[in-house]
Amino acid sequence: MSAFIADGPPSRLVELAVTRRISLILPEPVLVELERVLVRKLGFSGERWLETRALLESIAAERPAAPVSIDRTTGDPADDVILGCAVAAAADVLASGDRQHLLPVGAYGGVRILTPQALLAELSRAQP
Repeated sequence: MSAFIADGPPSRLVELAVTRRISLILPEPVLVELERVLVRKLGFSGERWLETRALLESIAAERPAAPVSIDRTTGDPADDVILGCAVAAAADVLASGDRQHLLPVGAYGGVRILTPQALLAELSRAQP
């Protein structure tokens, strides 16, 4: 969400997905949660949301279905769905700024949960 409201590490990750240096996995529940926050909480117009959604869909490397069953892991049902989608898609990393629910989990089902800053640092160390 932060990538669409301010410059910084989250927007840099979106830029890396646009240039295909990282792969964005985008299940529908992620878009539902993103719309909920951007439109209902942060006041995005319907038109701005549709443009944001179209951009994300155009750069997504995968659009997997949501898993049928979700483990209660984070303490927040919406975040459990996001984490469940990442696990079902066999993502390497879930980048999140959610210090209350997601980041304390650290890793789950083979998916590491990192801040955007930590992921960018890791990616920069991996570059030759």
